[in-house]
Amino acid sequence: MPGAPSTGRDLHIDTPLSNIVVGRRPEGFIADQLLPITPVAKQSDVYYKFNHGEGRRFVQDLTVRAPGTEAKKVHMTVSSDTYYCKNYALATDWPVEDVVNADEVLAWAESNAIMLTDRLMVDYERRVADLAVNTSNVYTVTAINTAWSNTTGSRPLDDLLAEKEEFRQWSGQMPNLAIVPEQVMTYLRRSDQLRDILFGDKGGLVTESALASLLGVQKVLVPMSQVNTFGETETINGSWSLADIWGPHFWFAKVNLLSGRYTDTWMNAFRWTSPLLGVPMAVQRHPYDTRRKAYDIEVGYYQTEKIVSTDLAVRVQSVI
Repeated sequence: MPGAPSTGRDLHIDTPLSNIVVGRRPEGFIADQLLPITPVAKQSDVYYKFNHGEGRRFVQDLTVRAPGTEAKKVHMTVSSDTYYCKNYALATDWPVEDVVNADEVLAWAESNAIMLTDRLMVDYERRVADLAVNTSNVYTVTAINTAWSNTTGSRPLDDLLAEKEEFRQWSGQMPNLAIVPEQVMTYLRRSDQLRDILFGDKGGLVTESALASLLGVQKVLVPMSQVNTFGETETINGSWSLADIWGPHFWFAKVNLLSGRYTDTWMNAFRWTSPLLGVPMAVQRHPYDTRRKAYDIEVGYYQTEKIVSTDLAVRVQSVI
């Protein structure tokens, strides 16, 4: 007895290609490392936020109870915010002639799925960088006296340890990561102050792990991502160039998975998986179009990125 015909997502979702694009991470991007992703059951919903300052309040003799009296009552406040997971997607098509005449090594379906994913990742990285650069999304923006590009005269560790202590003073917490774009890190690797502390007279270059250890953070993220903002004509004829997605700045931040009501984080991503797709980053292959003699493919996902607590990030402005 023949099996039931394929319907819904079984007909369109290409599982092998979906696995390829989920596992692909274009070089130099940090968005998927910076933002914790909270899987959500609904495309839009409400999440709650507690005032963490209330837990640190001190009132003299508040906890003292006189004989025969009730304990003094304290209360907490709660606020809420909302999220809506937008559908980010790109599609492409190619005629049957390309498949028939192209070398097998091109693997048209796989190559196009990867191309679409790369374009989606560029968009994702740019969205996150735009959030980070926005002055209203960090607690404060500070400046330094001597640019770190002056590798002999600047004092980057002094600058950053002072900034880290200020972070603790206003937030009551410690940052757990630093963002150092490659255009900044290239000078920190050669900083006389950092190299003297780490190596003395032995020489050497400052690594990301060594910098993380000096700053007392869990990790240092070094985005190298670049973007081409030129038009299609300039891109095809070669008169285009790349620009860094992240600017010449430095960030301290505290980022945690927003998995519980008592967890706090600078920013967070909410990702919804459509029941019709079944996977978070889905590759859909549409049926062969006999009229156009063409194949169609699209890649998409549902997500939004939110600033949760502005007081858990600081940007050090134009450090080079």
